Amino acid sequence: MNPSRNHFATWACLFLCGACLVLGSMAVPKASGQTYEFDEGMKELTSGMISKKENLLKNKRIAVFGIVEGRSGEQWGISSYIEDEIVDAFVNEGFTVVERRRIEDVLQKEIKKGTDLWFDEAQIAQFGKLLGAEVVITGRYNRWGNNILRINVRCISVSDGKVLAANRINVHTDRIEDLLEKPQRDDPKNTEQKTDKSKTQTEPSENEAPQPAPSYPQGQSPQPGAYPQQQQAPQYGSFCCDQYGVRRCPLAQPLPLGTPCFCPGVWGTGYTCP
Repeated sequence: MNPSRNHFATWACLFLCGACLVLGSMAVPKASGQTYEFDEGMKELTSGMISKKENLLKNKRIAVFGIVEGRSGEQWGISSYIEDEIVDAFVNEGFTVVERRRIEDVLQKEIKKGTDLWFDEAQIAQFGKLLGAEVVITGRYNRWGNNILRINVRCISVSDGKVLAANRINVHTDRIEDLLEKPQRDDPKNTEQKTDKSKTQTEPSENEAPQPAPSYPQGQSPQPGAYPQQQQAPQYGSFCCDQYGVRRCPLAQPLPLGTPCFCPGVWGTGYTCP
């Protein structure tokens, strides 16, 4: 066989193999297991939904709510951040989105919290109608392995409850770790218990024995302006006063308030006053 033909055939085979590898790499989609930083991941999440169903969503009124933690069905701190990122992305692309305050008002009045509620398409569609929306974007998130949060979202048609589009991404949790827990809120029951406890400490109960009345020096009745004798921390006075609280004379040395005292040249006894 001609050596030149063998050489040509070898190069031809190498060329064809290289072309196949290039075409094959172009045909393989980007790996879905890629993990993003939170901001970058949310852009990827929303752009994926928009690119898939832009024609269906463009002229629709969209409501974004009910994105919760998958196991508990509760809204953790990260929930509002995810919803805000989705709202901002759709608004920036020219979509019509229901105002957050309107959504919160309706949810507080109508929705009873529960895991099934958030992920049942029929329920989501029902509350979407109350909001005046045509499409609802909802979803859930779960911890996925070490330091990864997987976020799943779906676009649900309000008219028939069908899922129009869905997307999911993985994000690193190192920057959002503090948000991956349920926000601490004051429980009304705990507030009432605290209030009742404070009342118990300040107000005597019906069965509580009455506190004894202040004691006055023996042989004297309480007079206007009189000072009861202090038992625990006695206070001292430097004057002797009459029953009307008028100072009659200074004392040679301070005595406990209310202690009987005498003034030279004055008939009767008085009491020690400030």
